[in-house]
Amino acid sequence: MIAQAPTQHAVLISSGPRPSAKRWARFVRPDQLHHRAQVRRIVKESNGAASVVLAPDNGIPEGVRAGQFLTLVAQIDGKPVKRAYSLSELPKDGTLTITSKRVEGGVMSAYLNARLREGDWLQFAGPSGDFVLPAQAPGHYVFAAAGSGITPMMAMLDQLLGQEHRTTPITLFYGNRREQDILFRERLDALARRNKNLDVRYVLSKPEKGWDGHRGRIGGDALRDAAPGAAVHYFLCGPDNFNDSLRRQLVALGVPPQAIASERFTTFARESRPHPKDPHPVLFRVGGAEKEVTVRPGETLLEAGLRAGVALPFSCTMGGCGHCKVKVLDGDVATDAPNCLTEPERQAGYALACCAYPHRQATITVVETA
Repeated sequence: MIAQAPTQHAVLISSGPRPSAKRWARFVRPDQLHHRAQVRRIVKESNGAASVVLAPDNGIPEGVRAGQFLTLVAQIDGKPVKRAYSLSELPKDGTLTITSKRVEGGVMSAYLNARLREGDWLQFAGPSGDFVLPAQAPGHYVFAAAGSGITPMMAMLDQLLGQEHRTTPITLFYGNRREQDILFRERLDALARRNKNLDVRYVLSKPEKGWDGHRGRIGGDALRDAAPGAAVHYFLCGPDNFNDSLRRQLVALGVPPQAIASERFTTFARESRPHPKDPHPVLFRVGGAEKEVTVRPGETLLEAGLRAGVALPFSCTMGGCGHCKVKVLDGDVATDAPNCLTEPERQAGYALACCAYPHRQATITVVETA
């Protein structure tokens, strides 16, 4: 069921083939899903956006990669709220930095931009996500971002230009409505001045008088023409229609799908079906093994399974990435909505373990993805 509460926009989740769930299949306790971090600094990036610098109390997690995201958990008006935000910088000085753009009706974004204070504590999971730079450098990187979709690309630029000192050509197309909506303008301009291989092209759809830059919307032909004849890797980050449209255009122009990585925005709202108030037994089937676990009231399938030592795949822990997809073989399991499951998947009996609750005895099997 879809709640009637206002939705919250959050940055998530790579599109394309999902990696095998086997790489997530390790024993993790439920309390290891989330870590604590203190807010060291809040930087106002614009009137409607802020970067939050977090100092985890148990250090920077291993294996952090540019382009990944954190799933933040905050207690807001007595209720836990969970949203995913991309890292906008590489880790430094023992901190992780995310950037949140305030959106209308956004519970978490309003909290981060107006109510959060230095010294406050947040919980987080991750970093997670597969929207990362390829292991083998292409002949040309082409980035296309819309709005706060620029956020993961800032960390990627940090890696390519600041950490690795790459001289590979990089073209960035950054679309917004107006000039004042451009995030990280000073930082991007400084990067372009220091690195001759970086070409930043701002594109405005509703510019005010005096704007002499690019106008309109970013198109696939412009992306392709930015690097004619080169072995290019494309990165797309913005709302669903932005990514989907550019991907279709690039593929129609002959770009191989495997040369296009994208990350989307999605919306989340509170579910309207009450969570169960009684415990229910659930039989987990994973890789030929079975284990019955009693799921406690208010506990998700993921939390219960991990508590019992079941090797379950997970990533964002908030229903946005699909890594924790399971199939319900029998019983009544409700998944918070909206989420990233497609209608055919829902009709086929799939659920997301990170935000699914059994309402009676059930049997589920873990879905291995190629």
